[in-house]
Amino acid sequence: MPQVTDKGQIEQRLKQVIAQFDEAGRNHYMLRNFDDYLFHRRHLDRLLYMLELLLPYCGADKRIADLGSNIVFPYLVKLCSDAEACDGVAKTLERSEYFVFREDGSTVVRPLEYPFTNMASEPGGIAVPLIHCDLSRNPLPYRNASLDVVTCFETLEHLHSDPMNLMAEVNRTLKPDGIFMLTTPNANSISNLKRSIRHESPNFYPPFIRNMDFIEHVKEYSVKEIRLLFQSAGFEIERLETFDHVRSDEFNHYEAYQIDYADADEAELSRLRERDAELEKAVVKLLERDEGASLYRGDYVLVFARKVSEVNNRYCFPVYEKFEL
Repeated sequence: MPQVTDKGQIEQRLKQVIAQFDEAGRNHYMLRNFDDYLFHRRHLDRLLYMLELLLPYCGADKRIADLGSNIVFPYLVKLCSDAEACDGVAKTLERSEYFVFREDGSTVVRPLEYPFTNMASEPGGIAVPLIHCDLSRNPLPYRNASLDVVTCFETLEHLHSDPMNLMAEVNRTLKPDGIFMLTTPNANSISNLKRSIRHESPNFYPPFIRNMDFIEHVKEYSVKEIRLLFQSAGFEIERLETFDHVRSDEFNHYEAYQIDYADADEAELSRLRERDAELEKAVVKLLERDEGASLYRGDYVLVFARKVSEVNNRYCFPVYEKFEL
């Protein structure tokens, strides 16, 4: 399959893949969400930005794992690079499976048995293994120092029992100087400051989801906590930035959990947005009075880091309590 690197070509290819899904694709949970995640929730622009940052590290001899994966990013890596393999690792399914996206639109989903072999050579398409693993408790299914790059997008905030399990396992499985890229909602965002001022929950995603205890956000991390996690886990941060969720004229994911917005009609929604814009101007003006306070206020934190040592503080305070209950 020829490589695709132009942004417009990538978007067109993804739309073609989705439009041509056969029954296997349309009836599978992960593939039904492929379209929703990319286009309805408007994640494509930032996924392509992250892909652009990683492509220099995706050579033909490189092995990549995407933690908390919904198979979209491994597919993009394989579509746009010569990387030896890009596997997804997640607690999304009850078993390990691999997905094949063929040029003719047919989709194959098969059980993936341990030991997990590289399916990148699947004839006639791009194969993405999705390996079942509880990232908060289990070891990653890779040997020590066997990976070149690890990515983890909007997963850390979902981990219930032990977020440093993920960080320590990334350290164990990465080669020396290996790359770790992570994104997570920013507890310090301007959006969260505005919610607090409006007496709403100061979280990007506050609701409980019934019968799906691994989906809701357990903890949204501050920028200082993110720095502490990476330092404690043996990583040197080379790049830390924040960015905003994609805004839209439609009622959207960004506004869906704001109580005042939930039942607003079109006129009321317009009034609330005007109020929100004025509040944001006031918050920004206040932050600008304190040097450095306006930094890192986007909706998400993006960290690009390199492994420089072994884990040096497995239960770092104050992310973890100093004593055991």
